[in-house]
Amino acid sequence: MPKRMYRSFQGLLLLGLCIFFASKAASGQLTWYINARFIPLTLFGMAFLGILAQTLFSEVKRSRQLENEGHEHEHDHAPSSAALWIMLVPLLIGVLIPARPLDSAAFASKGFNTSAPIVSADSSAQLFETASEERNVLDWLKLFNYETNTARFNGETASVIGFVYFDDSLEANQFFVSRFVVSCCAADGFAIAMPAEWDGSTTLTQDSWVLVKGTIQSITLNDRAVPLIVAESVQEVPVPNQPYLFP
Repeated sequence: MPKRMYRSFQGLLLLGLCIFFASKAASGQLTWYINARFIPLTLFGMAFLGILAQTLFSEVKRSRQLENEGHEHEHDHAPSSAALWIMLVPLLIGVLIPARPLDSAAFASKGFNTSAPIVSADSSAQLFETASEERNVLDWLKLFNYETNTARFNGETASVIGFVYFDDSLEANQFFVSRFVVSCCAADGFAIAMPAEWDGSTTLTQDSWVLVKGTIQSITLNDRAVPLIVAESVQEVPVPNQPYLFP
């Protein structure tokens, strides 16, 4: 492959990656892939990809101009086209596979946790001061992971959002309110789950997103104290703009 053609393809692929990431950022789906704290770095990377693409296009244009002006043109050949395929494959995967947040399909490979392995005394101290209705699934699991006297939370009101997951370890009128916690990117995400009890649980569907409101009851599950929501209402809701939680 002539070097000019190679550089043209390189520029197109870099521009394609830049546009792909920009579209994900504009649609709010970028955080379906990475932790929100990496957004500024990703935006910088997008700008860098655009600059590289423009540099390559300028090189191709300059080479064509020199040839048209009668300057000698070296018919050198570019490196192997394998490098172009390495750039093309992730772009094709990103474009052809619809974006969607992790759901219960990932439980088979990742499993799920009813405790919060990422916890610190400082963060838990702040959670004690947070209104109970403002705590999410991760917040409740952190509290139960840190506090030894979990019965103190009995009767507190809770309002959490998550997707439905049914498991054989629960009763027929129970289900898990689940979320994925992402430290860096979706690849390292792990699932957490908080049991809920509701007489209408059989009307729910797996992976549907719900807003569960009720009161907390400390129960023992798999030899651990976990928070159970005795639901007063369960309302189906759209997938949140930010489906993941961040530790």
